[in-house]
Amino acid sequence: MATFEEFVKVAEISLKDKTSHKRMNEIIHIMREYHVMRGLTPEKAVEVLQALGPTYVKIGQLASNRSDLLPKAYCDAFEKLRDDVNPMPFDQVIEQIDRAYQASWHTVFASIDPEPLGAASIAQVHKAQLLDGTTVAVKVRRPGVAEDMAEDIMLMKHLLAVGEFASNAHRDILLSLEGFVEEIERTTANEVDFTHELGNLVRFHQEIADEKDVTSPVPYPAFSTESVLVMEFVQGTEIADTAALRDQGISVKRLAERVCQSYVTQVLDHGFFHADPHPGNILVRDGEVVWIDLGMVGSLTVSERMLVGKVFTAVATGNAYLLKEALMGLVRVRGPVDHGALLDSLGRLLVEYSTAEMKEINVGTVLTEVIEILRNQNLVMVSSVTMLARGFVTIEGVIAHLSPDTSVIEIVSKHVITQQADPQYLATKAFDLITSSAESVEALAKLPTQLSNTLEMIDRGQIKVNADVDVSSRILATIYASVGRLSLALLSAGLFLGSSILCTTHMEPQLLGVPLLGVLGYLGAFVLGAYTVFRIMVSRHRLLNNEEPR
Repeated sequence: MATFEEFVKVAEISLKDKTSHKRMNEIIHIMREYHVMRGLTPEKAVEVLQALGPTYVKIGQLASNRSDLLPKAYCDAFEKLRDDVNPMPFDQVIEQIDRAYQASWHTVFASIDPEPLGAASIAQVHKAQLLDGTTVAVKVRRPGVAEDMAEDIMLMKHLLAVGEFASNAHRDILLSLEGFVEEIERTTANEVDFTHELGNLVRFHQEIADEKDVTSPVPYPAFSTESVLVMEFVQGTEIADTAALRDQGISVKRLAERVCQSYVTQVLDHGFFHADPHPGNILVRDGEVVWIDLGMVGSLTVSERMLVGKVFTAVATGNAYLLKEALMGLVRVRGPVDHGALLDSLGRLLVEYSTAEMKEINVGTVLTEVIEILRNQNLVMVSSVTMLARGFVTIEGVIAHLSPDTSVIEIVSKHVITQQADPQYLATKAFDLITSSAESVEALAKLPTQLSNTLEMIDRGQIKVNADVDVSSRILATIYASVGRLSLALLSAGLFLGSSILCTTHMEPQLLGVPLLGVLGYLGAFVLGAYTVFRIMVSRHRLLNNEEPR
């Protein structure tokens, strides 16, 4: 039976959805026109997606990375959707630019090349010259694309809501599709608004500034709007054109290592990475790697970067426990989790890769398989890591084409080891350790009181258990004595830690250049520690001589 919540969800989407009926008719018409029911060749599938519009072109682009789900022929065909899209007429381009500036394009540009440099589902790029003669690239959004994509996404949401309401069968599939639609909605919302890409360009260019022979286009914020983006014109060789690169005297092996190292640095050092690193988005200009098209980027927090580093370390060392620990910090729980079965599945996955040489391990493939294992345990990976998995699948394809002997996992492992020796990383780890220690000490400090209260309640019969518990006075006395000594030990440890922190300061008054309060703290810690050890030895003596504990 459908729940009331599902009913409300369908009703809410139905009230918001004013266009699905019309759009559904358009989709059915296109399906009939291309005789979809008779079967689809990879080439015809590309034509159908192009006819359906930019949303479905975007789905095809994402699907081109899923060779684990689709036949290779279809993945190869969908690759064409990245750049091989029918361009819009030049007069439409001019109209869009004039509308964005609310003035003639002549107020900004001296000239615009009518022939596009590239055409994609959302926008196309033209070479142009500013009034001062600077050569730039101008990215212009297709008219109505934002509205069309919003309509398609609303239709998908409507169909999924109806599917959930109508049947509880295949609920896992519906949840996966719902997550996919949410991801499409989020990424397309950022891609159709060029102010997001402008911010990406500014940040990305700044963060890779220190990398040798790696750069990205310089943005021009003064001439950019929501639908027009102006950036440095980059003329170079596409990284997949290995013949042209070799003709230029470039070592493709060293180039592959540089590209891979740059991508790993983006992920683990900056936490801000190119989420669509296909060959068309990586150019080589005079031996320099240029990352272009920052419409899709991923972002990781500091803690997420550290957890991702643990995931890579666990995969490289075959440590299932470390892998599970790291993954649990990167997921959202959607239902009951069998932690034993999860650990077993992760262990079996790592065993499969343990027999392979490290250079044969594909990071993207491993991450994709891990995500599937988590999904089976009602765990959903955060979107940034899902995006990272797809990014690694793509970049490993680029690296494999350039230099099959170059191992991405080896470069990642070396980077993680180097990163762990970095002072900033050590400072972060030290802070985490201090925080965890403080929480542990606080919990331990509460333990004696909690244990004492629990024993009192047991003694008074206020706690009932499914057994006859007869706690003798001698046992209670022993427990109370042990709790007391544990408390003294904790106080001694707390005084020692506090005094150590005080001694790093310049607090007055001082004794021999050391804060007096710190010295007194050390003295108190020593006295308490010595007394605790003395009481333990006395208790041991009484126990051996069968005397009553005190």
